[in-house]
Amino acid sequence: MLRSIGPADANVLQAYVRGLSPQSRHNRFFGALHELPPTELDRVIHFDRKCELALLAEIHVNGKPTVVAEARYVFLPDRLEGEFAFSVADDWRGRGLGSLLIADLECRARSDGAHRLCGDVLHSNEPMKALVRKTGFLMVDVPHDATLVRITKDLVHSPALRPCESLTGSSELAAAA
Repeated sequence: MLRSIGPADANVLQAYVRGLSPQSRHNRFFGALHELPPTELDRVIHFDRKCELALLAEIHVNGKPTVVAEARYVFLPDRLEGEFAFSVADDWRGRGLGSLLIADLECRARSDGAHRLCGDVLHSNEPMKALVRKTGFLMVDVPHDATLVRITKDLVHSPALRPCESLTGSSELAAAA
């Protein structure tokens, strides 16, 4: 199930971030960290719903909700472009969750009027680069930063990865689990 992050999710989100491998945290946050700094955690759980989105993907294991992914996007000031990022728990990779998250973010961004999705990815993050290539993103080097590649997707002229209505339930996430 995908759901919006809220103020009550501070501990859940921190536990998820702490549970990622050091390499996964580095790939997601572009540096060595063990958990989100307090200011970043506060920003995520109290995001501006007019121009931001923050989601948790959960499954139920033995009746207990378990976070298996997180995703966010922020509209840039022109509201035509959304910058996104996400991560999938190490044990849940290779099950299609990344593709589902990208499809969901695309759908939500399109419905909110965005024309493009973009993000920065570490050059060394080969799994993410492969995933975004597979899902139709273009990649270009970031000027003056050899460690990053900028990914972009035109939402106006590219077909949706999946019909948006198929993403509203939790059946695809449950199937991936």
